[in-house]
Amino acid sequence: MPFFARAPRDERVRQLLRGLRDAAFTYDDVGWTLRDPRPPVPDGYTLDDYGTELGAGADVWAQAKAALSRIHNYPASFTRIVRLDDDDDGPVSPGTVFATVARHFGFWSAHPCRVHAVIETTDRYGFAFGALPGHAEAGEERFLLSRDAHGRVAYDVLAISRPLGLARLGAPLARRLQRRFQRETLTEMRASVDGRQPAR
Repeated sequence: MPFFARAPRDERVRQLLRGLRDAAFTYDDVGWTLRDPRPPVPDGYTLDDYGTELGAGADVWAQAKAALSRIHNYPASFTRIVRLDDDDDGPVSPGTVFATVARHFGFWSAHPCRVHAVIETTDRYGFAFGALPGHAEAGEERFLLSRDAHGRVAYDVLAISRPLGLARLGAPLARRLQRRFQRETLTEMRASVDGRQPAR
């Protein structure tokens, strides 16, 4: 996992990502978050399954979809997303490579990922991605928007993860960061539909 004493420039992060476009994922159960019915959680992995209702109506759906499709659901308070693509703010697609750059405990780290599926129907939108070499954890995550017959829009997150390397030594601290992410991604998505989306 790459560590930095200060916030790395985007180009520095892209240097790390360039060799990972076709790299193998660091876990075996690729697509686990997309399966229905849900299979058993792989041995050694932690399951996270949570979400929130964002509101109702066509505007809420459009705003939430625009935010999620550009990976604007990450907490701006301690993370930023750096994409390998030239078009950094276009919708994700299968093969999109990005890194979560996180600030924590007095330093920065970069966590490479690649989108392996996009879900898009009339009433569902989201994507699933997996961890690449250099990520602190093995596993995958799925972000999903859905709307029901009454136009209510929900945002749901499903993930399996297992710490690797140094992250295993600091597992309680890593878990604390995951909990923070869980709270704040819900806040980010609520903000995306009421005009309070943080500047990026």
